[in-house]
Amino acid sequence: MSNTDTARERVFTSDSPRNVLSSWFNALQQRKAFFGGVPVSGRAWRAELRRAQAPYGVMMHEGFYALCQQLEKVMPLDNTDRLALAIFATVAAHVDANTTKPSFAAQLGENLQGRPCLSTLRFDALQQTTEQAEFCRLLIRAVKLRGGAGVNIVSLADGIFLWMREWQAREEHKPQERNPFERHHIRWASEYLSAGK
Repeated sequence: MSNTDTARERVFTSDSPRNVLSSWFNALQQRKAFFGGVPVSGRAWRAELRRAQAPYGVMMHEGFYALCQQLEKVMPLDNTDRLALAIFATVAAHVDANTTKPSFAAQLGENLQGRPCLSTLRFDALQQTTEQAEFCRLLIRAVKLRGGAGVNIVSLADGIFLWMREWQAREEHKPQERNPFERHHIRWASEYLSAGK
């Protein structure tokens, strides 16, 4: 039987990688922080990541490299995952706060000031994009709209990793995931639409 829980993470299923993402994001909020046991200037990292050309330019910055290095200690990353991590790092640098509930896609559908955080039209554009830089740009716009309401960092990363893995599968002409509730687009659509009820 298919698991229809679209809110649960598919990639970041264990605590260790989740903790790495959260610790890295927390470091970005501070001038003087510790990440991976070493002192870092998180605000400087955040500023660099915001200015970098996404997604490939981000890979040349210390903030991304440190995140990649720590994450590889707790989970394997292939080239597709590294590119997904670059998109995540770029988008996360624009997030104001980390919240754990609900899922990222549900947060986009949440009513803020009497309407969904991300309009249906913008959500559809996000769902339909097949180009990495455009996906990254639309995600940045979405998290900026969330503002101080915050974003579920782990859920955001999970969605980006799924999107990139599906993109790579299409490039290699591989078949789609058989269980529709495991597919990125259906998961995000389900969460977004359920949030507005």
